[in-house]
Amino acid sequence: MAIKPISNFQHQLVRVGCATSTSITKGDAMVDNGSGYLTTASAGGNVDVRYVAMETVTTTSNGQEVLMCRTDGVTFEADTDAAWAQTDVGTEADLAAAGTIDPDASTDDIFYIERGVPGQTKVIGHFTRGVPNS
Repeated sequence: MAIKPISNFQHQLVRVGCATSTSITKGDAMVDNGSGYLTTASAGGNVDVRYVAMETVTTTSNGQEVLMCRTDGVTFEADTDAAWAQTDVGTEADLAAAGTIDPDASTDDIFYIERGVPGQTKVIGHFTRGVPNS
């Protein structure tokens, strides 16, 4: 399962320090762990997603730099945990896991669904800012 940038990401790739002992999979949503390092996002985390991982790695020290894509102004294709419905389009959804969107949940409103990918469990959209419960 993954989230991948599909437009407006050409100048958004950066290396960012991550927390130690973090298993990161390419396509994971990443959040600040409160100590200035990134860690993988989780369902119900209520935290703005600022980056998506662009490589798979398990970090071995605090501050280990990992290639990331900034989320601001970038459109993403994201796997979903279940089939999307037309009624999900135009709504904000939550994360089901670090690399998956739950189109039926809207507590955290992390990801805005612009459209679904016909015949697939994928949606197109962008990450929101100022999640309501953070």
